[in-house]
Amino acid sequence: MPWRWIPKLEFRALRIGHSTVSGIARTGRAWASFSRTTVARTPHPRRRHQCSGVVRPKKRQRWQMDPEKHGIRHSVFGLTLLASLAAIQLAAASDIESRVFEYDLKNGLHIIVYVDSSAPVATTSVWYKVGSYDEPLGHTGLSHMLEHMTFKHTDFYKPGQLDRIIDSAGGNNNGFTSTYLTCYYEDFAKDRYELAMKIEAARMGTCVFPDSEFASEHQVVSEERRLRDNHPAGELWEQFGATAQLVNPERNPTIGWSDDVRNFTVEKVREWYARHYNPANALLVVAGDVRPDEVQANAEKHFGKLTGQPVSRPDHYNSEPKQNGERRITIRKRVRVPSLITGYQVPGIRDSAWYAGEVAGSILGGGETSRLHRKLVKELGLATSVWSGSGVSRDPSLFQVGVTPKAESLIPRIERVVQAEMDRAGTELATERELQQVRNQVLAGQAFRRDNMFGISYWLASSHILFGTWRQVIEYSERINRVTAEQVRDYCAAWLKPDNRTTGILISAKEAK
Repeated sequence: MPWRWIPKLEFRALRIGHSTVSGIARTGRAWASFSRTTVARTPHPRRRHQCSGVVRPKKRQRWQMDPEKHGIRHSVFGLTLLASLAAIQLAAASDIESRVFEYDLKNGLHIIVYVDSSAPVATTSVWYKVGSYDEPLGHTGLSHMLEHMTFKHTDFYKPGQLDRIIDSAGGNNNGFTSTYLTCYYEDFAKDRYELAMKIEAARMGTCVFPDSEFASEHQVVSEERRLRDNHPAGELWEQFGATAQLVNPERNPTIGWSDDVRNFTVEKVREWYARHYNPANALLVVAGDVRPDEVQANAEKHFGKLTGQPVSRPDHYNSEPKQNGERRITIRKRVRVPSLITGYQVPGIRDSAWYAGEVAGSILGGGETSRLHRKLVKELGLATSVWSGSGVSRDPSLFQVGVTPKAESLIPRIERVVQAEMDRAGTELATERELQQVRNQVLAGQAFRRDNMFGISYWLASSHILFGTWRQVIEYSERINRVTAEQVRDYCAAWLKPDNRTTGILISAKEAK
């Protein structure tokens, strides 16, 4: 996916204490972007549990090639370079396919193995198909609460032991919860990855939840929720999401609403665990210097004895009512820097128009050469930063534009400029140069996402869970390459309209305490 952000990670930035994931989240267009809410993550148990919060994406840092700047427009070298990029893309797709192996255990556990012998390490991760999307009203945040509890007590490790087990083996671990999934992973030397399987099999099948342990961890999660309540940017994102989407559960924060978090019980956690944590509702990914046949045998050894029970996931595709007029929300807090968010109701990944939205997001707000950056930051000097794009959502979701104004007084003018650029995109065709920049960004993104074993694991797993196949990592670039200027124009004309817009503003309130 071209580089953008991972919504639900600081979505939009996924700060889970892992260098590659943080890099993807901050720079990247990876479908680690699930949409607008955040990834709630549990850092390494040695550190204090916390959530990354619902905040806007970091400014994208990604490689971009400007044909005019680099002097290759209309040149033989330029044509040769573009042809070379296409050849590299084909080679990259072939290379990925040759490294991926898939297996299924009889209990329903699906296994993906990615072989990379460039370093003697292996990352083992388990991905459960449960997140805030699955939580009914009154139970928001339950997936995140459960994630916290699973680090504490199983038949294999008792409270306080997991860190020591992993440290003694020279490893690293973490976990996080998002809209559509919950993930746990361990990094070890290649000859110790089986220990990760033992840990994760215990987490999957033998977690216990004593009342006393729940009480202490509930306090930790409740404190996270209070910190969010006192975070102006977090409040803006939560209230913006709840205003823009009235019904779809993507409107709910991954950490949960305050009343729901306050009313968690250990019985609710036990029931959620029993319903969702089993092999048939999970994906095992092992990436690194490993042998696929050995991975399959070890997975059978540790996970094969567990019973699988398929879980039916709710589908809210048509739940959101049609928007027939602009919605607005203003948050007044003691802040020094104002913020502006604009969101338009748009199709999700199950609609072919989503790919045109990906291209539109990059053209409009994808870096310093984008239209909005040139207009708002360089030409008019109204803002210090701007970004735009659609999230990776199974359901119709939001195409968003985020702006950091230089002053509150400039917000009305910025809003007019943003909408004027949306209108322009809906009437004028994108240039071939703009389309080619997006294709180049996709290719660069594929290379950066493979720089570490958790990065490739995240890429493969999120593709499998969201799109139904890991091959989306290949198909994505192919679909983006086929998007035409006419499709981008039609997408913008159909969806990026004032009556289809929600606006959120964060401004100062000097009298606020």
